[in-house]
Amino acid sequence: AVVSTQSTGNIGQYEAVDTKERSCKAEKIAREPNVWPESTPSFDGARFKAVMRRGFDIRMRVSRMIVDALGRIINSEAFPRMFGESEFTSFYLKKYTERNAEDNIGIYAEDSGYTMVAEDGRDLSIPEHIDTTVTLLTTYNNGGLQAVYKGEWHDVPSLLGSILMMSGSLMHELTDGQLPPLRHRVIDIKRDRFSLPFFLNPSFHSDISKTWTSGKETETGRSFKTFGPWQVTQLHRDEPLLLNSTSLF
Repeated sequence: AVVSTQSTGNIGQYEAVDTKERSCKAEKIAREPNVWPESTPSFDGARFKAVMRRGFDIRMRVSRMIVDALGRIINSEAFPRMFGESEFTSFYLKKYTERNAEDNIGIYAEDSGYTMVAEDGRDLSIPEHIDTTVTLLTTYNNGGLQAVYKGEWHDVPSLLGSILMMSGSLMHELTDGQLPPLRHRVIDIKRDRFSLPFFLNPSFHSDISKTWTSGKETETGRSFKTFGPWQVTQLHRDEPLLLNSTSLF
């Protein structure tokens, strides 16, 4: 049996069913409305929805201001335009519980390249990786987050009320390397750990075959012209029952 050491839920920007014809199943899935939990005697569903919606809206505004500023910094008018609809943008509420080496067995395939143990032998909650687009991360006062700087792992300070912004691998490629990606991981802090990541993604039909600065052909563009189909292949690793090879048809 696999022991569950993570509880997660996520929301997007849509609250109503999309009635328009779309290019494929995946584009419809990207626009699916949120499903909210019902209230119970011990749980106020309406308040939960209001808090999560406000959190999403704040992060959406902040992230759009960030991409507008980044567009000016890298001198690219195309950069902020590529995030116009941002259908796959999502806001997660995650809880990680304490785990040990046995809990981490079988989480990832042997050929995935992931390891759940740090160099010093400590267990990881999240293996080292690089996100893909623009991430805003809130960790409250929970430690454990580490990032690579000048080839070495460093603890990232956790400040209550702060939001950390990270750029991913696709942004690095699409800006001709002007936005460096951040390699990071999470050390298991041996108690419950809460985290709220927000992922701002380009629009489904945004062109990723050329860089948004010089117009040079991208490595990703050799296989995918637009963001949506590429994102489906990325999400399939995490949501295999939702998105798979048939989602593009």
